[in-house]
Amino acid sequence: MRFAKKFKKMFHITIWETLIALAAIITYFVLKATLHHIPLGFIIFGFVVGTWLAFRPSEWAVLGLGSGSKYVGLSDYVAGILSSLASNLPEAVIAIILIVKFDKVLVAVITVLSAAGFNAIILGIAILLSTLKKGGHIAVPKELEKREAPIIRWAIVALLMTVVFGFVQYAYYGKDNLESAVLTKPVAALLAASYLFYLIYIIAVKENDDRLPKTPEENEIHKTNEIEEETSKEEKHDDHEKLPIWLTILLLVLGFVGIYFGGETLTESVNHLIEDIPFFFTSKGQITAALILGAAGAVPEHGIAIISAAKDEIEVGIGNAMGGILQSALLIFGILGIIVSVTIHPFILLQLTSIAVTLWFVKRCIHDGKFDTFEGIMIIILQIFIFIILYEDIAFFG
Repeated sequence: MRFAKKFKKMFHITIWETLIALAAIITYFVLKATLHHIPLGFIIFGFVVGTWLAFRPSEWAVLGLGSGSKYVGLSDYVAGILSSLASNLPEAVIAIILIVKFDKVLVAVITVLSAAGFNAIILGIAILLSTLKKGGHIAVPKELEKREAPIIRWAIVALLMTVVFGFVQYAYYGKDNLESAVLTKPVAALLAASYLFYLIYIIAVKENDDRLPKTPEENEIHKTNEIEEETSKEEKHDDHEKLPIWLTILLLVLGFVGIYFGGETLTESVNHLIEDIPFFFTSKGQITAALILGAAGAVPEHGIAIISAAKDEIEVGIGNAMGGILQSALLIFGILGIIVSVTIHPFILLQLTSIAVTLWFVKRCIHDGKFDTFEGIMIIILQIFIFIILYEDIAFFG
């Protein structure tokens, strides 16, 4: 019994779940190596295995990065950003495998952008849950106001300019040659570089500015804020605790290896759907597959954000969802545009516009200093509206 409790504390998973998961994973890979014909039941089984591998190993990677940041002296906020990046790795791995192994560029891009869309829905749900528990509105988390505001403003401008760039290409090539409209590599590189520059700015500049208040009054406020933040961390049992070095390395290895195999398993399952089921040959079918992958890849953010919001950990819930949106739309989407030539499908422009509008909602909330229930509902409806447009109209361009 003591070993079981110790095991659960280290890996955040019970021994029974571990044994069942190992049995399922071994069974999947044995069947994959021996089956000559892939039945639908096996494809569904692959989705279950892949989703588990996308979720649990992401959690281990987050824990490992949080602990590793303590050893190298990074702040809790930077550790949080790195942890958010780790939870976004599944969709990045899925997209790269789709491109490299199966040459499905459009499905890969829609997977990444739909993951950003699902994160927008989760952001709305996190706001909705938090505001309903707090009487209709909540204060904007301090970290979101202090740290994320600059990248949010930039992302709105950058994404809308990318949409304008797409419409300019459409006007140039004409409606009969839309496949020639592509996201050029310099534009994609700037999207990705902007988020990387933001990380460097946060680590090298913003963190130092926060440590050097300019006046005695600011110094007193700074000390008070530090005490409040430390108290808050103690109350919430900060996840970025310093673990033994061997456990930190083990969690990182298990996390990143599991994320890779989770991405590969989900991608292969979707590829079997596309090849074996007639519906998935159609444009709607392929976009359906991309939405499934986007939802599965965003599972870590879904779980963390909703659970955190339900526990009144507003900063974690909203921050994780915001991180997922920004990283998918700027960093991962930009990297894909560098790797391959991305055709600017109409849905891509719509999704980029939807993300920009969602970020504008958040920017207005930061300006007002609060989120309310109506804003959470509107964010959810906006993204659902975009998905409906995708199915009703855009898929027919496929």
